[in-house]
Amino acid sequence: MTASRRRANPATREEVTQALGSIRQQQRDARAYAEVWYQALRAWEVIVPPIVIPRLRYGTFYVDNATTMGEGGPDRPTGLSLPCGVLREGEVARLITRWAQSTIPAQREHGQLLERIRQGESMAMLLHHSGRGWAEPRERAMAYAEAVLRLAVILGDPEAEVHVQALAFARQAGTISVSSQE
Repeated sequence: MTASRRRANPATREEVTQALGSIRQQQRDARAYAEVWYQALRAWEVIVPPIVIPRLRYGTFYVDNATTMGEGGPDRPTGLSLPCGVLREGEVARLITRWAQSTIPAQREHGQLLERIRQGESMAMLLHHSGRGWAEPRERAMAYAEAVLRLAVILGDPEAEVHVQALAFARQAGTISVSSQE
């Protein structure tokens, strides 16, 4: 075969280049989105609803359910600020605990990683300080990313599902974008 026959058609080469660029961009977006969720879970920003103090009228006869004895009513659930919105803190914490105690190995591993994030015993960042590629150790950063994105999917974040798939594809394909500092 001659050299001219082995060369790819310029149009085909352009299509392949665009496809690879698109895949790499999806992987970059997935890493960035995992980082956003990771930092939100590390911060564990709890939102406490405001306390409404009832007005009590002492001057005239007035019947009201409010008392001054500290019986203010049912406990108000606290919220947790996450990229997909504010969710109940207790529900998120229970889900993480349930995963950590799961009999399914992959789910237990994800739960244990998420517990470490909550306890402040995890990596500072998932992304390399340059913003390109994973932080060291890469395998651990990738495991944290998968755990936080799977949690995001369970909590109803529609964007997270796309990113979970992109990371899974990247891991299986062993592409440059995942396995190096590209």
